[in-house]
Amino acid sequence: MYFKKADFTGAHLLLSALTNQGYETVFGCSSETLLPILDLLLDEKSMNFIHMKHEQAAVHAADGFARATGKPGVALVGAGSGITNAVTGIATAYSDSVPLIVIVAQITADKIGCDSFQEVDCSGLTIPVTKQFYKVNHANKLPEVLQNAFTVAQTGRPGPIVIEVPANVLNQQADDIHEKIYNSITKVRQKKEINKNVLEHTITTLEQAKKPVILIGGGIIIAEASALLTTFIERTKIPVASTLMGIGGFDSNDRLYLGMLGMHGTFAANKSVHNCDVLLCLGVRFSDRVTGKMSGFSPKSTKIQVDIDASEINKIVQIDIPVVADLQDFLKELDANIDAEKIVANCTDWVEETTHFKKNVPRFDKSNSLLKPQEVIQLVDQFSNSDCIVVTDVGQHQIFTAHNYKFTKPRSFLSSGGLGTMGYGLPAAIGAAVAKPGGEIICVTGDGSFQMNLQELHTVCLYKLPIKIIILNNGYLGMVRQWQELFYDRRYSSVKISSPDFVKLAEANGLTGFKAKNKEEAEDNIQKAFALDGPVLLEFDVFEEENVYPMVPPGASNSEVILSK
Repeated sequence: MYFKKADFTGAHLLLSALTNQGYETVFGCSSETLLPILDLLLDEKSMNFIHMKHEQAAVHAADGFARATGKPGVALVGAGSGITNAVTGIATAYSDSVPLIVIVAQITADKIGCDSFQEVDCSGLTIPVTKQFYKVNHANKLPEVLQNAFTVAQTGRPGPIVIEVPANVLNQQADDIHEKIYNSITKVRQKKEINKNVLEHTITTLEQAKKPVILIGGGIIIAEASALLTTFIERTKIPVASTLMGIGGFDSNDRLYLGMLGMHGTFAANKSVHNCDVLLCLGVRFSDRVTGKMSGFSPKSTKIQVDIDASEINKIVQIDIPVVADLQDFLKELDANIDAEKIVANCTDWVEETTHFKKNVPRFDKSNSLLKPQEVIQLVDQFSNSDCIVVTDVGQHQIFTAHNYKFTKPRSFLSSGGLGTMGYGLPAAIGAAVAKPGGEIICVTGDGSFQMNLQELHTVCLYKLPIKIIILNNGYLGMVRQWQELFYDRRYSSVKISSPDFVKLAEANGLTGFKAKNKEEAEDNIQKAFALDGPVLLEFDVFEEENVYPMVPPGASNSEVILSK
């Protein structure tokens, strides 16, 4: 393609570059500084601009798109508060290694440094929570910058990219240029040759182990290595635990799956990791919610950590065998060279022991008429299809979902892990629904989290996205209330919340709404909701003081788990 000076501005080049990357969908909000782009979008029918109500939600939607597909999501935001609103979404993606391209239409360059209207320091605000920051000072640079951004966002450990483009650059006429080969960028896996001595040491350690455990994190999903992991485990029979972000990386119905590790992990996962003699960690960053008290984390094990990002190794946990590698490459090499039969023979008793540990979360009392949140999630699991994507907000409902919904595939569980961002769920579900048209998308949220971005209900209606929204309404900020109950003598302060009538709110925004107060109503409403093609909001009045268990007290080791009241 040949760009002529008279034909193309910076805005033309930007949209053309996105199209060349294979993108037909971007998320964003309107802004004066975005007008050069918005004007073109009026005539550019090949580009689908999902108009969100708030910049935080726009970035979360791009995040949900990225997590559902593995491809970078793209968000367009304006200057000033558009930038500050977007920071929460950028930081959320950065914490969980999500590839994003966030394009900021900044005020014109001549006004920067003059305390101008909507002037904020974009680089200063976003660089701490981005993988790479670009500032484009000439329209001709936009295609090259976009291609570099897409490459960097997906290469190695993924992350969000911020591109700052002053409004004058968007209006600037491009010089006559012959377009370079700006083709669509596919995910680039970083080839890191695995040290043969390290690989041999890893194999020997695993073959000699009597009590091995594999711990998987979000890296196993990012690397698209779940199938290789499953093959390896089928051969070696090594038990598997996961972090919250690793859920879906291995079939939770498999007998070798021990459940989630950490503060709200299962007894089986915490007990097994505490007592194992070899811990193989794949794509794990060792969050404090995973490790508990560091001195008590898997104290008897030889620890092997495999990660594409060298900076993560030995950052938190002292590692005995560090391996910097792409997880696909590592698992192929490991599976090809290990003596699986030897591992099976050595670990028969251990596998028998760990697979009989209690995997399920504690039983909850069903004797009264009050609806329990666990029951709701189990019913959602029962009536949803096996290919659906479940998106959660952050709080008790997030953990109830992690424990009570059976995830069998990667990219089927989307949630904010590292930053713990309330308000993430609904906009991320919008992104997932746009990414997977015709797919079943479920958003599980709480009455507190939902109210942080509920303005996007109308976005769901406007684009006719068939999202099933599950609101567990307990009248509290539940996780904070639980901490106050357990560690502050039930001195409840600023956690009791009020809510609108969510069913009426849904109807006001053009959605179907149902409400349930007991299991019979819940089952009936869930069945009706999944029989409908369009978006549905389901509100469930659940027992106010139901706690998430197991729970490791803050500052304690994972062996000191509280199993129930």
